[in-house]
Amino acid sequence: MPRRSLPKIQGSLDLSHFFLPMEVEYPDAPLDPETAALAQPGDGADKVARISYDSLANMSFEEFSNRLFGRVAPLEFEIGSGKGLFISNAAASRPEHNFLGVELAYRYALISASRLAKKNAVNGVMMAADAAKVLRELVPAESLTAAHIYFPDPWWKKAHRKRRIVRPSVVRDVEAKLMKGGKLHFWTDVKEYFETGVETIKTSTSLVGPFPVTERPAENEMDFLTHFERRTRLNDLPVYRSYFVKM
Repeated sequence: MPRRSLPKIQGSLDLSHFFLPMEVEYPDAPLDPETAALAQPGDGADKVARISYDSLANMSFEEFSNRLFGRVAPLEFEIGSGKGLFISNAAASRPEHNFLGVELAYRYALISASRLAKKNAVNGVMMAADAAKVLRELVPAESLTAAHIYFPDPWWKKAHRKRRIVRPSVVRDVEAKLMKGGKLHFWTDVKEYFETGVETIKTSTSLVGPFPVTERPAENEMDFLTHFERRTRLNDLPVYRSYFVKM
């Protein structure tokens, strides 16, 4: 299904607090043309401040939080924010937490940042980068209250499934970055990915779970966790949900 045209970024929006374009290393497997186009800098790329990738490495939790958000607060990390429905709503509804979202597709990351800016959710920051690399190299150990993985790319071809984000090395990194009591949330609309992903988390980490998540009725046409959940549920298709806890 071809993607809908993306919304324009309002030129009047100041994204300097909300958007960090970082160095990106793309997978060896070729991106499809539409994804490749989204991965390139686009509207608003010259309107944002830049922080070097290396400047965020080897920081304490307090230093990392202050550098990105200007304050220290419980930190939640989203892997693959897409167009930002989750992070913008979560940041606006939980102002006592900080939210860091990482999205590989540059223009999606920019759109997510613009959603944060429109809500003035200064406790949310988007990075255009490789989330697995950011998690491994930048996020301080035992600093996360929660990690969120919603509707990740299923990499349908068997030869490419090793690139799925829910893989042993990544979920072990999630475990290392979660604080005691922290949660890993994993949702997808692909049953096979859900089953293999849950098994990967169970066999590769000591996280406790999976725990089920009850589907709640949507109060309006945009009352969904992500755009993928909205599309899936409006088409009366199932969503598979779980979370794990670090004890």
